[in-house]
Amino acid sequence: MGLIEDLMANRYLITPSAYYLLVDSYKKDFTLAELIKFAKARGVFVIDSAIAKEFLEMKGGVPLEVPSLLEPQPSTETGEGTSEDSGAVVGYREEQSYSANSAGDSASSAEASGVEGDSDDGPGTLISTGNTEDVLLKTPSFSQLEQEESHFFGGKSSISTGTSSGDVSSEGFVEGVDGDSEAVLPVEDVEAEGSSGSDVLPGDNPLEGSSPGVPVAETGYINGNGYADDESYYSDENGNGVRPKIVYGDYGVPIAYVGDEVLEEEKSYSVYRDIVIAPREGFIYRAKEIPDDWELVFDVKNVKFEVPKVKSAASKEGEIIVKVYSDYFKSRLRKMRRILRENPELGSVIDIGKLGYVGGDEEVTIIGLINSKRETAKGFMFEVEDSTGIIKVFINRNNEESRKFFQIMPDSVIAFRGRYSGRGIFFANRIYLPDVPKFKRDKPPLEEKVYAILLSDIHVGSNKFCEKAFERFLEWLNGEVNNRAEEELVSRIKYMIIAGDVVDGIGIYPGQYNELAIPDIFDQYEALANFLRNVPDHITMFIGPGNHDAARTALPQPGFYDEYTRPLKKLKNAVMISNPAVVRLHGRDFLIAHGRGIEDVVSFIPNRSHHRPAEAMLDLLKLRHLAPTFGEKVPVAPDSEDTLVIESVPDLFQAGHVHVMEYKMYNGVFLINTGTWQAQTEFQKMVNIMPTPARVPIIDVETARLRAVVRFDEYCEGV
Repeated sequence: MGLIEDLMANRYLITPSAYYLLVDSYKKDFTLAELIKFAKARGVFVIDSAIAKEFLEMKGGVPLEVPSLLEPQPSTETGEGTSEDSGAVVGYREEQSYSANSAGDSASSAEASGVEGDSDDGPGTLISTGNTEDVLLKTPSFSQLEQEESHFFGGKSSISTGTSSGDVSSEGFVEGVDGDSEAVLPVEDVEAEGSSGSDVLPGDNPLEGSSPGVPVAETGYINGNGYADDESYYSDENGNGVRPKIVYGDYGVPIAYVGDEVLEEEKSYSVYRDIVIAPREGFIYRAKEIPDDWELVFDVKNVKFEVPKVKSAASKEGEIIVKVYSDYFKSRLRKMRRILRENPELGSVIDIGKLGYVGGDEEVTIIGLINSKRETAKGFMFEVEDSTGIIKVFINRNNEESRKFFQIMPDSVIAFRGRYSGRGIFFANRIYLPDVPKFKRDKPPLEEKVYAILLSDIHVGSNKFCEKAFERFLEWLNGEVNNRAEEELVSRIKYMIIAGDVVDGIGIYPGQYNELAIPDIFDQYEALANFLRNVPDHITMFIGPGNHDAARTALPQPGFYDEYTRPLKKLKNAVMISNPAVVRLHGRDFLIAHGRGIEDVVSFIPNRSHHRPAEAMLDLLKLRHLAPTFGEKVPVAPDSEDTLVIESVPDLFQAGHVHVMEYKMYNGVFLINTGTWQAQTEFQKMVNIMPTPARVPIIDVETARLRAVVRFDEYCEGV
């Protein structure tokens, strides 16, 4: 290593002018041990040009010339052989301090405490002693240097000691706290009687105003930069001194730098770390004795989408997008045709492109996507398309089947039965929705009762989040019940399903920031995890995303983004699912969707509103699609396969999104919108939505029906 690095390894610094004086002779005419002993004898930690010249004169060398601005003035001799530094010497060292500080964070020699002298210039200047004998006593002989040279080259760092009486002691090398060779912080050499312990070494002297024996962190010893403060050196987590990071400034000047410690900003909001709820002592959970029996039948993450194939590498980006959506709707049509053909009433089905081969008196069925629909004076007109062509379909107003006109949403797949006129119009007399069959097969009963609770739209992070009600709900889950009936319910709860909008999110709608209690999306998920960690371990939680969550905005949503939801995924009893997903509990299929498709239902179907979400869910179930209309309020992703088709009939259909709890039975399927845990927001006031927060529906898994509703809305502020 070079001279600068070697000096820094031993807690010494050097000025540029001194460096140029000594560098050519280093390791040729003198060793590092000799230079450090010389500087230590004078009680300095920064080797400047004056020290360098003295050292070279002692060694018999001729110092090189230095720039006049940096050249210290010669000292004046006084009587009795003593010498005093002139003001020029002090001025030079002050100039050096200014130069070093202008280059960076370097400490200057002007602030370093030297050997105690007779000057009255104060602690800010470095004055040589006034006694020649002291200087001679402090100058070690070459034999002493040779004896102690091993201290410098044996892997140990040195500490400048020196004494006020001028004695030089080789005890300046002290083992560190861990027993290694690391030196402690350099201190001024004043005898400290009675000091002991590992924090302050015998013979060390704290700064003025402190007493011997006080730890470094409480006093601030003079450090290797010459600064008499406690900021240039810092301590590790064990309280041991740590060497500051050294960087180089201009002209190779070493600059001692201590990185600013990044303190965690104190947050004005809570993430509910203090909420810890333990199960009630002595409470018996019968659900623990019931074996787990669940299966994730459908999850978007498990679907492998095919990459769209284009004609050539020169194809435009727009052509690729058109190709993707073409594949998407072909997938929808294919799945819907399979569902519709299960209906025995349809009869023979023919492609639109082959209607020209059908006689005018023959009754046939066509299946296609509804491109558009409109009302005429005599009836209703549809434009229907399949993979072979497009045709107009008309149904008379007097036909009872024409009432289904109002249940049909754009882009849904419908079957029409009737006759082809031969003039490009198909006259329908029957309309078939995909719908669900009227009857279902009974499933075998369970050996023991087991329950599931359904939640959605928790909205943790909103200032309207019913935190007290949710905390009371968790206490209820942990056995804090009011009566024996509730005790029986809680003891058999084995599953919890959360259908999206678990947090309020960030930037979901204009002005949302003013309605956030937790304005950080990471903290919102941490707060939710802090709540859900109090759910008893035997309850398996299925958690899916919604439009407020950190997930893909467009449907379907494969799941949460990992970087945001790590706290949730650390929960041992949590299972992350997609939107939509199908969870099979003890042989019963639960279709879980957040329910954004309700928005388009309200827009297109008369007499539908957010106040009656179960009716809108029923319309989606009849169309066998969770978001049939493309390009309206609900964004749909351009996947090559339509995964929003309800291919198999579920036992239970759960949704949320509109914050209103409502349920309904239809052809053996139980439909339920599970409400919210958020009080009425300003936006809901504008659109006249009255939420029903803090209500917990309990489902009997065997029948997939509602067993009870437990209300905690009395603990929700603003309700």
